[in-house]
Amino acid sequence: MKKIVAPRYVMLIILGISLCLPHSVYAFPDHHFTCPFKEIIMAVLGITDDQREAFDELKAKTRAEIKPLAKEMRELGRQMPEILLAEEINTVDAQEKLDQIVSLKCQIASITTNVKLEGVQILTPEQRFILLTFVEDVLELLEWIADFPGWDDIKKHFEEYIEPMLVDMISKRLGIDLTDDQKEAFNELKAKTRAAIEPLAKAMWELGRQMPEILLAEEINIVEAQEKLDQIVSFKCQIASIAANATLEGVQILTPEQRQIIKEKIEVWKHLCPWLSNL
Repeated sequence: MKKIVAPRYVMLIILGISLCLPHSVYAFPDHHFTCPFKEIIMAVLGITDDQREAFDELKAKTRAEIKPLAKEMRELGRQMPEILLAEEINTVDAQEKLDQIVSLKCQIASITTNVKLEGVQILTPEQRFILLTFVEDVLELLEWIADFPGWDDIKKHFEEYIEPMLVDMISKRLGIDLTDDQKEAFNELKAKTRAAIEPLAKAMWELGRQMPEILLAEEINIVEAQEKLDQIVSFKCQIASIAANATLEGVQILTPEQRQIIKEKIEVWKHLCPWLSNL
């Protein structure tokens, strides 16, 4: 099958975003998000009525499994400002709640990752081949963009100049003045966290790069696919745990007074934007 050149894919992606963006404002837990771009893909693949029905059943089953977990995670999330920004942080309680949130994230990641295996089995081998060609071309486009020689310079410029400015802007916006020692502590925490996450993210990307050929093969090797998907979920869980622990370390760098200021700001934002309380 003929490959689509990069500029045409750029236009295709822009088209997809432009079609989906107006609908994304409804992409909240109590709304059903539908994207017209999905219908274009379904039409290209030649999805039958029976397949649509199977996909709808899979979607309904997945939503039913995820909804209670997402609700529990939101409820825990609402408790976290009080716990993490307390005058004296109860680290045992905070760690317990963060671990619960990570556990829920892992369960949701497992469901959403494994549903892909169920979904691709609804497709015919011919449909999987068409989708594989599309996905491989998109991945090549992303790699082509990632190989742009200026990205390293942009990243270096951001880390050296823009990021420190953003930290200062955020701290001033929150009404807290970080000391030089605090800034140094945050930089050390960021470096330690990045060093822990980067190899996991790289391994997860490499696994993800293998998945199209595995999931969209003419004859899917279920055992191999499940093994790879479980590894991806494991990496996601490890990254979520590292990020959660970094959050707990980060708030302990702040003084009780600084934490109180941030907590008060959060309450003001919730009052001004009530929808934040539902996230």
